[in-house]
Amino acid sequence: MTCVRGIRLRVLVLACLIALVFPPAAISSFGEFTIRDEIELARKFDLVIETRFPVIQDTRIIGYVQSLVDRLVAAMPPQPFPIKTTVVRNSALNAFASAAGHITIFTGLIANMDNEDELASVIAHELAHVSERHIAKSIEKSQLVGAGSLLGILAGVLVGSQGGGDGAGALVLGSVAGAKAMQLKYTRENEKDADQYGLGYLVDAGFAPAGMTTAFNKIRKLQWLGGGGDVPSYLSTHPGMDDRVVYMQERIARLPANVRNRASDNEAFQRVKLLVQAWYTDPNTAKAIFTSTGKSTCLFVLGEAIALSRLQQIEAARVRFEEALACNAHDPLWMREYGRFSFEYGDLATAAKYLQEVVLRDPNDLFALFFYARAVAEQGNHAASVSAMERVLKAVPRDAEVLEYLARYQAAMGRAFEAHLNFAKSFAYKRKFSKYNFHLQKSEALAQTPPQQEQLRKVREEIAEFREILGI
Repeated sequence: MTCVRGIRLRVLVLACLIALVFPPAAISSFGEFTIRDEIELARKFDLVIETRFPVIQDTRIIGYVQSLVDRLVAAMPPQPFPIKTTVVRNSALNAFASAAGHITIFTGLIANMDNEDELASVIAHELAHVSERHIAKSIEKSQLVGAGSLLGILAGVLVGSQGGGDGAGALVLGSVAGAKAMQLKYTRENEKDADQYGLGYLVDAGFAPAGMTTAFNKIRKLQWLGGGGDVPSYLSTHPGMDDRVVYMQERIARLPANVRNRASDNEAFQRVKLLVQAWYTDPNTAKAIFTSTGKSTCLFVLGEAIALSRLQQIEAARVRFEEALACNAHDPLWMREYGRFSFEYGDLATAAKYLQEVVLRDPNDLFALFFYARAVAEQGNHAASVSAMERVLKAVPRDAEVLEYLARYQAAMGRAFEAHLNFAKSFAYKRKFSKYNFHLQKSEALAQTPPQQEQLRKVREEIAEFREILGI
């Protein structure tokens, strides 16, 4: 997968995404933004994120973050839509809610929080924006319903925030989106509500409430939520931070002592933070993190090994990986990382052995499954590689790299129709449409059965919508 290999995706300029977000019939009256409208906008926004930006697909990271979200959602009133969580590779300390209960969390937030309570507190604040439908109300107030600028503005939020992270790039919005962008923002009253409700969700979900003030103080000091840095205006919608932190401290002081003094188990948080720091920060920075403190815990040895492998310091990495494995030989995470390293540097037998063991223990580990599929393919077992890669694709159906590898393995097995179809989709999501057309035509020529014709139809519709949304 693209994110798994840590490839930096170049953030492209989005020039006025003038694709109709909703059909005319969906707009019952100007200024009304219904739940149905919100869900449709969120679906299309997700497509923009998944195919344009470095979304993290490591299930050990996203599964943990989702577990925090699930705990908080259980403390919220019933919502009209499921809460969806996306983790994006970006060094900014941020998270934001978009339409229909979709939460985007930056890796920089995970990497810079000290404990689970701090991370959960920022998520709780964003979930409070969701429960109060602040985004929908802001859209209605600014009279953006039905305008093509809606999707462009929301997409621009993510692109514009990349100025401080990997793959920095500029953002150009069309005149309509540019004129309306400043109107799509939270008010001070929205933020106060999010603080109040968010703190309530945090406490009711069993987290320590002090995490909210310590997290916001960290973010404030780095000027991400106060309008500094490269975060665009929509994300810099946290006015009056000083007053709000004092207000939250006063509220927390009135809570019972047993609530104020809660202690959280941070083991899972520390493992996820390790993965984020080791894989999704600059590799030299990652190496410094795990060597400068003098710590020699199993986690830090593993983190240094990953950083060294990313720097292609192969022998040093091998030594540290062997030390890490000896330190924690039966942990699937350690086995996975050692298996991945072995594959990258040519020891296919070792890679297949360790990655297979991880997949047997945790069939949902997409990272392990992806590299296991590649390892057994290199050994000539294309049937096993296709089966494994198909399972990965089911979880990440628009990942261009997964589609490409699957197509290669299908071609090696003589499954030409499926191979050309998956090559076509892969090139489409890479925005190489001449190659998309070439492979689509090949698959059209090979389609002989009604099910194959139906597969072709669905791909045409899927890619047509993708091109429409992105204005390609």
